[in-house]
Amino acid sequence: MMGSSSSGFFKGVTTGLVIGAAITMLADPVTDRQRSRLARRTEGVFKNMGDMIDTAIGMFH
Repeated sequence: MMGSSSSGFFKGVTTGLVIGAAITMLADPVTDRQRSRLARRTEGVFKNMGDMIDTAIGMFH
């Protein structure tokens, strides 16, 4: 029971971050150089988030 609620929480947080990033990019257009720099940083952030989510889910199984 605990695993499904934490999984839903992490999915909600991830969805919120993705939607927030998309809205920010639409509201504030960036140059190509800034976009590539942001893509590299975002890739690292999402990789770390994925690792944390995997670890958290692994604790409940």
